[in-house]
Amino acid sequence: MGCWKQGLDRPTKCALASGVIMTLVLAVGMVVALTLDWDPQSACKGDVCRPEGDMLGYLLSLGQISSPDGLLVTWSHGANSRDKMEEGLSSDSMVLEADVNIEGLDTANETGVPIMAHPPAIYSDNTLQHWLETVLSRSQKGIKLDFKSLKAVGPSLDLLRQLTDTGRVQRPVWINADILPGPNNAISIPVNATRFLALVQEKYPRTTLSVGWTTLYAPPLLTGPYTRAMLEDMQALVGAVSQKVTFPVRAVMVRAAWPHFSWLLDQSDRYTLTLWQGTTDPVSVDDLLYIRDNTETHRVYYDLFEPVLSQFKQLALNATRKQRYYTGGSLKPLLQLRGGDGLGLEWLVPEVHGNGTTAMVTLPDKDGMILLNIGLQGAAARDPMPIVRAPGGPALTLESSLLQLAMRPGRWGVHMNIAEPAALRPALTTLARLSSLGHLPRPVWVGATVSHGSFAVPGHVDGRELITAVADVFPHVTVAPSWPEEVLDSGYREQLVTDMLELCQGLWQPVSFQVQAGPLGQSRAEVVARLLAASPRATVTVQSSHAGSSPAAVRAGLLAARAEDRSRVYYRLPEEQRQNLLADLGRN
Repeated sequence: MGCWKQGLDRPTKCALASGVIMTLVLAVGMVVALTLDWDPQSACKGDVCRPEGDMLGYLLSLGQISSPDGLLVTWSHGANSRDKMEEGLSSDSMVLEADVNIEGLDTANETGVPIMAHPPAIYSDNTLQHWLETVLSRSQKGIKLDFKSLKAVGPSLDLLRQLTDTGRVQRPVWINADILPGPNNAISIPVNATRFLALVQEKYPRTTLSVGWTTLYAPPLLTGPYTRAMLEDMQALVGAVSQKVTFPVRAVMVRAAWPHFSWLLDQSDRYTLTLWQGTTDPVSVDDLLYIRDNTETHRVYYDLFEPVLSQFKQLALNATRKQRYYTGGSLKPLLQLRGGDGLGLEWLVPEVHGNGTTAMVTLPDKDGMILLNIGLQGAAARDPMPIVRAPGGPALTLESSLLQLAMRPGRWGVHMNIAEPAALRPALTTLARLSSLGHLPRPVWVGATVSHGSFAVPGHVDGRELITAVADVFPHVTVAPSWPEEVLDSGYREQLVTDMLELCQGLWQPVSFQVQAGPLGQSRAEVVARLLAASPRATVTVQSSHAGSSPAAVRAGLLAARAEDRSRVYYRLPEEQRQNLLADLGRN
């Protein structure tokens, strides 16, 4: 009414003002309505937007990380109380981690209701139901639920299943528990492994399992690392499950046990590690870099405190940093990228040049496996010297060769072929010594033509001696046995394959079976498949040096190997033959 009292021009102005106000009210109402109807999961598309989805794939789909790299993932911890949950929700973390217990656990007031509390707390202002509904409706964060009590697992999984069945859970969910006793810890009791895994399979199999070991780290006395037996026990428990599995491991204890973790990761592509840090653990950035160098980026998550995390990340993402590799590790990621084709790996043969007083190793300017044929100098002496045999060149000791190679830039590994049986143990001793001094920072294969069972041929390395010497002197290598050419005129007969598999049965090292393309082309189709089935760490390397093989048999063998597997079959071929194979594959 007051607008009309101001004269003829005022009604117009007031009408305009009223219109603007109404427009603003409508706009605010639409924003509120859209906000109330906003689905935080609507931006995610595909299989990764499921409870069992890959965490890195999910975060990639949201644009929160730029590549499938566990180092890029950020975490919020202990988001249990309502205040801590709100703090986690308002943070820029990508994954929200919280602990689930039972209200009044093991008291007269026990209710059976899952609550958000870390033992010994048994009461909370937050239930799991409220926590899940809040996190699912207000964020896109991944979920990790940690269980210290078996009683909390069943009802929690029932609740997750109900929410999942109604379409509410469209993001990865990790279910975490320590299910085995670990280093230095005779106090903490792990969650019963058998019952925990059975509950997950029964009630909520659509998840990623996060299963680890109870640990204690209290220097200077209680600092022991994870053991081989601990990791083998875990593999026995989870090897047959269908879920993705991440192993939460205490970062300060991992480097010293790296041979065992390298073995564990090789058992399945479903496996990853999640490195975590105790509040007072003196985690070494140098150790973290070593782990980083020896794993593909999508296989390890890093849940670490500052300032260690920032220091590590700065160095880890530096592409010019000198890297160090485990001698007994696979060729991934050094020479073979994720899903990489084995045909892309080349073998490089060095030349040795000398002037009478010094000798030098020279190589093509390429990446690949460097082939060293090892003989022995002074075989009758008390300390015979392993040497590198190079056609037409002077003798150069193995130690000198490896020290020269250690200075070589680029991506390469060493394939050491024992040409004289007596050189085996001296060569392994040299490897062990250089490794202990930090002068062997690359993957190393130790191979030989072996004599065993149906392919027992005098003059070659005894098969059992190869296995025993590696175990006794320097076990941190890939074993690369081959059959004597004398027994291959009729191809790889069934007994030849069976005896080689028997020889290598039970090895925890990687094995790369060296096969000849020509005899392979004369053999039954399943030879390569049988060799690869020997172990998750087994590979096959095809070469073509068998004198009695026809071109047709060689071609058939190469194509047969190629048809069986692309990432676990390598080709040690002359460059011309490699190019011919590539052309052949292109035509077909």
